[in-house]
Amino acid sequence: MPDLEPPDRPPEQDFGPSDEELDAWILARLGALGVDLSVLPEDDEDAPADRRSILASARRFLRSTPAAIADFELDPLGPPPAMYPSEMTGWTDE
Repeated sequence: MPDLEPPDRPPEQDFGPSDEELDAWILARLGALGVDLSVLPEDDEDAPADRRSILASARRFLRSTPAAIADFELDPLGPPPAMYPSEMTGWTDE
């Protein structure tokens, strides 16, 4: 029976975008939303947030997002997403 375990591979052979590529994408997406990380310190362990920790957290999230979430598409004819659907149903008589 063949070995079904994935082969061990060194970290330099990891697939997917590099940290620099993800950082550029994250900064572009945040910039499109009007979020400017340049006002934060680059790396300050005393600050509640800095660019290094925010980008590291965003990269970690993007690399661990399950395929089910990544492939999710809204139905354009369906009801709009709502944080509290019971309140929405009162407004729309649904």
